[in-house]
Amino acid sequence: MNPSVKTTRVMTLLKGTYQFALNPDGSCCAFVLVDRSTFLSKLFPTTTTDTTSPVGAAENAGEVTTKDISTFLFPNTFLFSGASCCTLGFHTYDFEPGDDSNGNVEKRFVLNYSSWVSPGLFGTAFEDVTATSHEVVEIFNDPFVASDGVHNITPWWLAPNGNCQNNLETGDVIEGLPDATFPVAINGVLYHPQNEALLQWFEFQVPSNALDGAYSYPDENVLTGPSQPQNAFCQ
Repeated sequence: MNPSVKTTRVMTLLKGTYQFALNPDGSCCAFVLVDRSTFLSKLFPTTTTDTTSPVGAAENAGEVTTKDISTFLFPNTFLFSGASCCTLGFHTYDFEPGDDSNGNVEKRFVLNYSSWVSPGLFGTAFEDVTATSHEVVEIFNDPFVASDGVHNITPWWLAPNGNCQNNLETGDVIEGLPDATFPVAINGVLYHPQNEALLQWFEFQVPSNALDGAYSYPDENVLTGPSQPQNAFCQ
């Protein structure tokens, strides 16, 4: 991977579509809560030439291409839908129509929204790059979010955290568990990327043919066995 920081983009929200909390010293903001539907409508372009949205502006500037994995990182920005809160990240792709230059094949810009999480907002272990690491790893396993109903579909699985799904979402298996993150020190700073489920967990392999017989990485002790086969929707 060869990361490259691009131009800072701005999302403008109307009053009433978001809420916020101030820092202890009265400055803004400890965090911002944004209505999910509003956030999606503001993040993605409405036309191929739309430069008013962060994704559209980046695409038209050539800073996001179909050969990239792009992260749109927001500071302590969490999404809610009705009474449900909080989404701290998701991965997806923006699709635009093709043109003569690529044989009119649909263009897919693979990306994720994720929030940088300040210490203390979600406990002592879920912070900084936890959400980002979750989404970036899942992109590599499921870049198109199983949207066509064919690619990256798995047998139904039931995770220790209660999530029941049938796609290769490696972070969803472990999110929310007490040992979900794996602290890593880089240049004197302690970061908290998330542990991930390995392919062998989804394949119900016994024993796992991964290194050390593991089902999770980097902490091999998070998952000590595969998911048990499930009926559709785990019913």
